[in-house]
Amino acid sequence: MSSPLESWQRGPRSSFVLEAEHGVYALFLREGSTLPQITPGPNGLIYIGLAANRNGLKGRCHFNARTRNHSPRKSLAVLLMDELRLVPILITKPNSADTWGLDVASEARLSDWMHHNLDLAIEPCSNPDARESELVARYAPPLNLTKCVQSDQHRKISDSRKRVQASVSGAGQMTDQKANHSPDTQLSGRRVPVGVEFDTANAIAARFGLNEKSYRQQLRNSIAWYRKPQDWTFPVGSREWGDMIAVAERMGRSN
Repeated sequence: MSSPLESWQRGPRSSFVLEAEHGVYALFLREGSTLPQITPGPNGLIYIGLAANRNGLKGRCHFNARTRNHSPRKSLAVLLMDELRLVPILITKPNSADTWGLDVASEARLSDWMHHNLDLAIEPCSNPDARESELVARYAPPLNLTKCVQSDQHRKISDSRKRVQASVSGAGQMTDQKANHSPDTQLSGRRVPVGVEFDTANAIAARFGLNEKSYRQQLRNSIAWYRKPQDWTFPVGSREWGDMIAVAERMGRSN
């Protein structure tokens, strides 16, 4: 039986042992903590989400995650961008629209802020989608940008996120041009994208003049750590990125 949100046990993320069960969860601004431009809901409520995939609640709640994949982290990021000196970066997705995330150091700062300023509450349930929709419509938490009536603070967050996307998309186009024309793009024989934290298979193929489909097939055939699903997006300078560059260099020599 569902219980009122106000009665859910709240506490630091570290106080919960989450399992792969389905359910809904809520994030609360801890007493004494603040978010710029935000008026939280009851008990500091700022977000309600659902966990319905195979990892369940264990795979959600966002306290140690990549901002690129998590809506509440993106909303927190735009609100705390200046305070935490967060650096947004462009994330290129091969089979969907580009998005944005944070560089590695910024991800760590945002996660640390969340652990120190937010509390978590959970409710396991068998139909999390319906339960989440019901709760979001009722409470309209400020970081929920769908499924509820949007207030001025909702719209400000949405607009800020769009501005960040536009900003990093423009920066990404500039770095692509630099990568094609600047002598600084050569480092130890590798073509390095200037000023980019993460690199993708499509971007590498474009820099080396390779057919994207053929390059991705060669990656699957050549790289021992390949596992499905694989989005081929890795930090520049990482071991995985180096392996991908090595495959591109071999294909470039054979062309």
